[in-house]
Amino acid sequence: MDRFIDYMTTKIGLGDAIRAVVAAGGNPFAHSRERLDTALGALLAATAAAGLTRPEVDADDVVMSLSGIAMVAGDPQQREQAARMIDLLFQGLRPHA
Repeated sequence: MDRFIDYMTTKIGLGDAIRAVVAAGGNPFAHSRERLDTALGALLAATAAAGLTRPEVDADDVVMSLSGIAMVAGDPQQREQAARMIDLLFQGLRPHA
């Protein structure tokens, strides 16, 4: 997860450049978002088949949740808070008793 947060923090740090691309009509996140959704979708399908996660969890919802965590807790001093938020997210992915 640290690698994902580092990735998102880097993207957030490039805010001005990204806004310029968007203003010019581009979507700087399309390729990476598609790759993340595909990879996470495969992982979620496997964990759901093993009974470890809820089958209705949508990969894009998880990507967006992790992106939000990275945005609010991307600073190195907030790593502990980011870890707690990720733990909460993971708890929500587990099947209910």
